Amino acid sequence: MGFTIARKPELDLHGQRWVEFAPGAKILVASIANPIYKSHQSLIKRHLVSIDQQSKVGTAAFSVADIPQEEIEIDDDLYIDLVSRHLISNWEGVDVADQPGIPAPYSPELCKQLIQQMPSVYFLAVQTGLDIATRAEERVQATVKKSSTPTSGGATGRAKRTKKPAGNVKG
Repeated sequence: MGFTIARKPELDLHGQRWVEFAPGAKILVASIANPIYKSHQSLIKRHLVSIDQQSKVGTAAFSVADIPQEEIEIDDDLYIDLVSRHLISNWEGVDVADQPGIPAPYSPELCKQLIQQMPSVYFLAVQTGLDIATRAEERVQATVKKSSTPTSGGATGRAKRTKKPAGNVKG
């Protein structure tokens, strides 16, 4: 008879969860702790800050007349694209008007259309992704707080108390 060494369970930082957003329709949502999601979210934020700086937003020099007459990407569109590419990865119970009753395969482009038609899907995905990340972090903290098993005080156990030298008395 042998001994089997069990693998330590990996922490689920990249977990996914099915969430129903309408009767018979659900989305598969990933964690916001996903490094790719976080990286792309940071890029979007830097992009928007850059646009604000160019337009002198938040300063006394800001003027509507000075805003370039170009179309600037709306931050909502960028965040919707981010969610549909990195948080929502699949769905069930969704079809398109051209083919009612036939399940539509998931694509980020169709997901963006779904979110534009039903914005609550966006908020549900972000809230679920945050919940997945929070629960993973709670599991990490619970694991970190567990103490090691006490030892008998041998070579790898607790150190012996040392006596204080007589010359270090403070008074």
